[in-house]
Amino acid sequence: MEKNKTGKYLKYAFGEIVLVVIGILIALQINNWNQGRIESNEEQAALINLGQDFEYNLKVLDSLIDYEINIRKLQFTILSHTGTKPKPKTEIEFNVALNTATHLAEFYPRNGSLDDLLNSGNLGIIKNRKLRKSLSSWKPILDQIKAREKIAISEIEEIEYLISKKGSWLNIDAVSNSKTIENNFFPESGFDVDNRNLLNELEFENTIENVIFQNDLIINRWIQAINATFP
Repeated sequence: MEKNKTGKYLKYAFGEIVLVVIGILIALQINNWNQGRIESNEEQAALINLGQDFEYNLKVLDSLIDYEINIRKLQFTILSHTGTKPKPKTEIEFNVALNTATHLAEFYPRNGSLDDLLNSGNLGIIKNRKLRKSLSSWKPILDQIKAREKIAISEIEEIEYLISKKGSWLNIDAVSNSKTIENNFFPESGFDVDNRNLLNELEFENTIENVIFQNDLIINRWIQAINATFP
């Protein structure tokens, strides 16, 4: 009889162990499912935020490309008047072109969502390997753009220096419709100066050409950024 009781107790104890193990396995499975669901929800939220940020970046890049292409046309117009070539009919016409040609549009992307993923080390929640690779390459692309923009800005500063040295900023600002803090328009220069004389300077021609060259490189970098991130 003692042997029979011992056998029953062993069967009962074994059954309890099996139930406990099954319970643990079920609990682990539920935990894994919950964790997967949480990660899936986090991924979906991240994808939505990333989509909004990069949709904004795409619109900005498209706008910048169109803007700089128009700027480049004006810069080529200026080159068509340098040296012995025919000069613009009026200084005002030239000042309008020169005022616009010295502008550079810089790209300031929206990176909040991507920065959050990178800084927290959670980029791995994005399961699509191709998308993760594109996101990882975004910052190096931005570094290249900023480096190129910096060079272009230095070339524009050369033009600004030449204007300050041999031309009149007042005559340029007078046609820009810009107002001072007191809402007064800029007057023309009080000196007998004509900015069209800059067109006779070889240094001015070379600097305008360098700006066009750098702007072309910037536009190409912007296009590369679009192709790399929005294939």
